[in-house]
Amino acid sequence: MFRAGWRRLAWTVVWLGLTGAGAAGAAEKTEEAVRLFEAHRHAEARPLLEAAVREDPSDPRAAFYLGRLFLADGDSDRAVEWIEKAVSLDAGRAEYHLWLARACGAKALAASVLKKGPLARRVKREFERASALDPDNLEARFGLIEFYLRAPGVLGGSVPKAREQAAQVGKRDPLQGHRAAGRIAEYEKRFDAALEEYSAAVREFPGETEPIYWLGSFFERRGDFASAFDTYEKLLEREPEEIADCYRIGKVAASSGDRLERGVECLKRYLSRTPGPDEPSLRAGAGSAPSGAPAGGSAKGPRPPA
Repeated sequence: MFRAGWRRLAWTVVWLGLTGAGAAGAAEKTEEAVRLFEAHRHAEARPLLEAAVREDPSDPRAAFYLGRLFLADGDSDRAVEWIEKAVSLDAGRAEYHLWLARACGAKALAASVLKKGPLARRVKREFERASALDPDNLEARFGLIEFYLRAPGVLGGSVPKAREQAAQVGKRDPLQGHRAAGRIAEYEKRFDAALEEYSAAVREFPGETEPIYWLGSFFERRGDFASAFDTYEKLLEREPEEIADCYRIGKVAASSGDRLERGVECLKRYLSRTPGPDEPSLRAGAGSAPSGAPAGGSAKGPRPPA
C-alpha cells in the first residue's frame, strides 16, 4: 500500500507537470496569434488559436481572439460561439462583452425576422454590461448610442437615451463628446449642427488628427468630395508617414470619379506596404470601411447614419 500510494503521487506530479506545460505552450501560441491577428494575418493566426483552445480550454483570451477572428472573417455564428465562451470563462472583462455585442449585432443582420428581435435585445444587454463593468469604456457607450439610434422603439431604440450616452461621453472626454453629438445631429439630419460639432473639435484640439478624420468623413457622406479631398490632402501633408491618409484619398477618388490619377497614385502607395492594426487591410476594396471603423467606437471616424 505504501508503494501504491507513492506511485499514485508520482503519476499525479507527472500529470500536473504535463498539464502545466500544455497551458504554457498554449499561452505562447495565443500571444503569437494575437500579434498576427493585429497585423491582419488571419490565416496564420487561426491555426495557432485553434491549437491554443484545444490545449488550454480554460483560457478566455484564446477563445476571445478566435471569436474576433471569425467575426473579422464574416462568420458571425462562430464569432458569437467563441466570444460567449470567453465571457463564460471571464465574465468581468468589459472588452469581452463589448465584442460579444458586436458579434450579436453582426449575426442579427443576417438573421430571420423572428430572430432579429432577441439578438437586438442581447446587443443592448451586452453593451450595457460592458459599460457597467467599465464606465469609462467609450466604445461601449458609442455602441449604445448606435443601438439607441438604429433600433426601433419596441426594441429599446431611443434618441433621448442616445443623448444621455453622448453626455456621458462628453463628461469623460470632451473631444469624443463632439463626435458623439455630431453623430446624433447627423442622424437627425441637422447637418449644420453636425458640421459645427466636428469643426469645433478641430478648433479646440488643434494637436489631434482624429477630428480632422471625422470632418473628412462627414464631407464624404454629404457628397462634398472636393472638401473631403482637401481635408485628407492637408492631413497627408501634416503627417506624410500616415499611409492610411493615402487610402482615404484613393477611396474618395473611387467614390466620386474625381482626381482619379491622384487616387490611383495614393492607392498604389498604400498597397506597397503592410497595413497597421488600425488601418484597412490590403483586401479591403476602395469602397470598404477602414478596419478600425466602429461598431461602437473607432479611433478615426463616426459610423455613418443609417
